[in-house]
Amino acid sequence: MNPAGLRSGAVVVSTAGRDRGRAFLVVGLGDEGRYALVVDGQLRRVAKPKKKNPRHLEYRGMVGEELLRKFENGKAISDQEVERALLLMFEGSRPHD
Repeated sequence: MNPAGLRSGAVVVSTAGRDRGRAFLVVGLGDEGRYALVVDGQLRRVAKPKKKNPRHLEYRGMVGEELLRKFENGKAISDQEVERALLLMFEGSRPHD
């Protein structure tokens, strides 16, 4: 089970690895929650999410309603939407920008 209780649409900050301190959006979970698939819209694009151990992620909240509805309906999201959501979440300056 996923120790952090993460789900698609969660905004997280990496606490370990080369990307430590960087903000990400969780776009999925793999292997029964043993890893989270995260993107930031810049270095990690929606087309190629990074696998990250949930223990190495700090939960910061959920994205806006519009993006959450897309997740719930299984619709695709764009890198620009991810970037915009992270910027809004961190009021214009994302961690490790």
